[in-house]
Amino acid sequence: MALSRARKRLEGWGALLAGLGGIAGGGGLLLFTWAPELRAFALATLAAGAALLALAAVAALPALTRAATGRRGRLSGVSLASIAAAAAAVVAVNVIAAAADVRWDLTATRQFELAPQTEQALAALDADLRVTGFAAGSDDGDLRFEAAAEGFLERFARLSGGRLTWRFVDPQLEPSAALELGVTEWPSLLFESDATGLREAVGPGAVTEQRLLTATLRVTQTRSHKAYVLRGHGERSVNDLRASGSGIGFAAAGLRADGVAVEALDLADAGRVPEDASLLIVAAPVAPLAVEEERAVNAWLADGGRALFIVEPSAESRAATAGLLGAWGLESVPGVVVDAERSVAGDARTLVAQRDQYLGETPITEGGAIAAPLGPTLFPGAAAFRPAEEVAARIEAGDPVPVRYAPLVASSADSWAAGGPGDAYVEGRDAPGPHTVLLLAQASASPAEAPTAEFEPDAVRARLAVIGDADFASNRYYGDLDNANLFLNVAGWLLEDAALVSVRPRQEVFRPLVLTGPELDFVRYVSWFLAPALLAAAALTAWWRRR
Repeated sequence: MALSRARKRLEGWGALLAGLGGIAGGGGLLLFTWAPELRAFALATLAAGAALLALAAVAALPALTRAATGRRGRLSGVSLASIAAAAAAVVAVNVIAAAADVRWDLTATRQFELAPQTEQALAALDADLRVTGFAAGSDDGDLRFEAAAEGFLERFARLSGGRLTWRFVDPQLEPSAALELGVTEWPSLLFESDATGLREAVGPGAVTEQRLLTATLRVTQTRSHKAYVLRGHGERSVNDLRASGSGIGFAAAGLRADGVAVEALDLADAGRVPEDASLLIVAAPVAPLAVEEERAVNAWLADGGRALFIVEPSAESRAATAGLLGAWGLESVPGVVVDAERSVAGDARTLVAQRDQYLGETPITEGGAIAAPLGPTLFPGAAAFRPAEEVAARIEAGDPVPVRYAPLVASSADSWAAGGPGDAYVEGRDAPGPHTVLLLAQASASPAEAPTAEFEPDAVRARLAVIGDADFASNRYYGDLDNANLFLNVAGWLLEDAALVSVRPRQEVFRPLVLTGPELDFVRYVSWFLAPALLAAAALTAWWRRR
């Protein structure tokens, strides 16, 4: 009898006990989180709250039993079981996907996917590779570096078929490991290959697919390229690193990030293109090359060289490169390209090439790999190019020519090459478009030496690319739109290195929600008043129907 009275009295206090227990538990949790110096008191408060909630549960046990065994309780049990089953299914799908390393990248730019060229390069590795990461566990920056690197290294290891193995070491806890490998700064990654005996370090900074793949290929000697940039004729300088400068220092840095060594070349002193040259860049000279220099360049190209010619619309730049291009059956179109349809607003001479202006689907550009992943590019004043008259006549007549030409970027149909001042088209003076502002060529022989020879696809000697705008690759515009990627992809095509094409850091898109004042008020009032009111109305309707 006394026990029954005590139970009834406890049941009457159930709500009070639950309230006090909730307050004690919540307060103790806040103190434990935000006041470390009071954690002993916080733990005592949490214990008291837990005891009060336990007493409240005992007090409410009869009511809970009645509710659970009634019709409403059974229906609630079914609902809870359905929710638990759905949650279990979601957890199971995630566990299976994680075990199978299945990923879905739903970002706008697929910034978390690896490029196909990366997958191909890793699958083709023929040497084992070790990667040792160094990150201090007590430093937040190091931990972020480690997390980013692990995300890439896990996929690299899987795609390499076990060729690549990796681990992370805390240099503060294991200083001997860092000392043994000669690592003095961290966070960092050290790539090593016993087969080649080479090492490559990736130091602090953003961890990107491009940086890690470049280190992988360097250590395994899958890639070894060297580009020489011609100087001595007023060319754009590779040493100019001013953000608004007219040099191509940023472009050279991009090549180096792709694993290509870059050096300047004074051809007048050297007398010939060095034997270790993989690529020669002629960046908008304004003074003509000596006859011996032109002969040296053309001889190197005919012997299997690769060259990137960058030409400005100016008369000086055209004249300085006329002999080099002419030897391969090319000439510039007089004038500056004016595009009324695809250009910057208010400046018809600054071309903006859109995706539909890329003509990369040609027999010599490997299915459009150069331009397929690119967005718009900017050409602030461009020259155009075409096959020389005799070569064009032979091509049109179907006669054999030892060169194949592939326009890569063209102006729109509403464009012309202006041979004088002003942006208005002048009949008889200006050449109507479209015009080619970036052109690729492959040659099995020089048209100047063998104009009637057949083109032999299996015996290609020279690869050339001609860009009609030096500002396109200059520091000032290199980072605009997709200029950098187009420049580097063209270089990768010239070097015949598929891993260089399109292996670029993915763009992290920031898409803020920009609202006007009335729009912000609408969102605010809907979330504050309309949504709660609709929920309350739905609850009231459900209660009324059940009643």
